[in-house]
Amino acid sequence: MLKEEYIFFDEDLATKEDALKFISHQAANLGLTDNEIGLLGDFQKREEEFSTGLQGGFAIPHAKSDYAKKAAILYVSSKHELEGWETLDETAVTHLFALIVPKTSAGEEHLMMISKLATSLLEDEFKDNLKSISDKEQLKEYILKNMEEN
Repeated sequence: MLKEEYIFFDEDLATKEDALKFISHQAANLGLTDNEIGLLGDFQKREEEFSTGLQGGFAIPHAKSDYAKKAAILYVSSKHELEGWETLDETAVTHLFALIVPKTSAGEEHLMMISKLATSLLEDEFKDNLKSISDKEQLKEYILKNMEEN
């Protein structure tokens, strides 16, 4: 679900659209989708319904998609504040958890992933630690441990 190769630090992204394109492109590179454009469209449709921006610089873009081959979480940090992403506290998004879920298995699994991440992201200590960890293996272990606890 979350692997070291699904973690991307300090990417050169400027807007929400840049971030969604980056996520979709990486999903294709990683074999999580065989239709990058279709997956991007599903992310965009979801964002049109309601922004996935949270608070403290985080967002959880997610897509239930026919184009997803398996469930995955990608973590992305941006060098820049991402323009165009509405958040609950009006802070700019710089950190993303992108959830990719096949439509066929999107029920409980999708909701549980979002719930566990959102619960963890309510904790300032969790967010601060995410922002300070620069080792992919350490970050992966920290995220998975927190998701198990929530």
